Amino acid sequence: MTNFFSKADQVKLEKWERKLGRSFEARTLLEKWIFVHAAGVLFAKKPGELIIMKKDMFGLNSPKCQKITKSFCRSWNLEHLLLYENGHSLKIMLYRADAVDHRIAAASKKIMHCVLKYPFGLDCTAFLEEVAIRWNTSGSIPHEIGIALGYPLKDVWGFMGISADSCSGSCGWKIFGDPEPSMKRKHRYEKARELASQYIHAA
Repeated sequence: MTNFFSKADQVKLEKWERKLGRSFEARTLLEKWIFVHAAGVLFAKKPGELIIMKKDMFGLNSPKCQKITKSFCRSWNLEHLLLYENGHSLKIMLYRADAVDHRIAAASKKIMHCVLKYPFGLDCTAFLEEVAIRWNTSGSIPHEIGIALGYPLKDVWGFMGISADSCSGSCGWKIFGDPEPSMKRKHRYEKARELASQYIHAA
């Protein structure tokens, strides 16, 4: 199983495990939970992952959960941003800024600026901050968040009704047009999470 992880990843894994030790404290349990849920970002080139963290998870309050999330991200060179909070959960984006920037650059400028009304000169930080503003204003998740989550752009636009492609299936998100690239991407993300889960249970 360790063959799945690059040498650089294995170094980070060993360092992270030393930091955690063999404790079963709530902090350790939460970091391991985040590790599994963020595996696509860590090991499968997923730009970002939306972590939905229930309040009082493992008996931890909201400030402690956010502090532990910050510590996890520091260990793995990830960025994080609290996008939305309600009485039940925290919605936190864990991401690699350069990967999200690449996705934004690949997105149609006409759609981003003329249809969705995002400002020009958009980068990862500005995009996610605007997503957070729109989410908190409307109370509904902006579907363009799929750009940062690594969904194929054809599927993001199709789900939003912007493209003419018809729905051709589902794989955790709605697929529009050719399903093959969507299924391959989903398989890659799921494989990373599966192996991360196996790694945690074997430790």
